[in-house]
Amino acid sequence: MYKADKLYNDMMDIDASIKDLEVKDEASIANYFELYTHLIFDHKWIGSIYDIYADHAEIYRENGTYLDGAHAMMKDTLKLTSAFPDMTVTMRDTFAVKYEDGYKLWRYFIMSGTNKTYSVYGPASNKPLNSDACIVMSMATVKQISGRWQIVKEFVMYSIDEIRATCLNTEVDACDSAAKEEEA
Repeated sequence: MYKADKLYNDMMDIDASIKDLEVKDEASIANYFELYTHLIFDHKWIGSIYDIYADHAEIYRENGTYLDGAHAMMKDTLKLTSAFPDMTVTMRDTFAVKYEDGYKLWRYFIMSGTNKTYSVYGPASNKPLNSDACIVMSMATVKQISGRWQIVKEFVMYSIDEIRATCLNTEVDACDSAAKEEEA
């Protein structure tokens, strides 16, 4: 079997798992969003962001960055995944708890990949992410909207210093110094 066929089959298996999943409790809501996270980052099925983020979701990122809605999150994620076309995620923890008419969802995962193409920081460095340092933490409020479970508010933090250092082919400490110089 060709690699492309295997990747396609893996992607379709995840899609089928999502469609077959009966979301009815904390465990199934966590599984639902974990599957979508893999579909988006591992398989670059970026349009799936529109499935799991509400049109007007409030997304608060590290360093005070605010993203307004699913479309802004899609554009932000596309910038990241296009700079790291081989990016994959490893889920470290995902859980949900019932909250009012929805859930509170927590996701903790690490990212792996190599900066193989142009990024917002410039040309490709061909340097891999340090997956021990490249983490994502997300705390979200999830509600059912038009029959679909979607994130309506999220506080999410990427290890942006590690991503920047990888793209610039430097160390995180050097990026800290450069960022301080930019602020001055």
